[in-house]
Amino acid sequence: MQNLPLIAALEGTQHKVNTDWFAIMAMLKTRDLSEEEINNIYNELCAGLRVTTRGVTLCKQSGDDQNEQIIKSTENKDLLI
Repeated sequence: MQNLPLIAALEGTQHKVNTDWFAIMAMLKTRDLSEEEINNIYNELCAGLRVTTRGVTLCKQSGDDQNEQIIKSTENKDLLI
């Protein structure tokens, strides 16, 4: 499994956070998901699906989201490309 940039939202809230697959996978393991269930979630995220499990909704960040974050975080800084 490769690390994926993800957006996570707790069920019942409007808050979204940026995270990654490795952090979410560690959380899911503490919530007693089997390896097969974790692999299924990973495959669904890789396919671009939104997944809700164990009180959290997950989706893969798109390239546009990542670029938008980079632009926002570097507005007042010089970029060397």
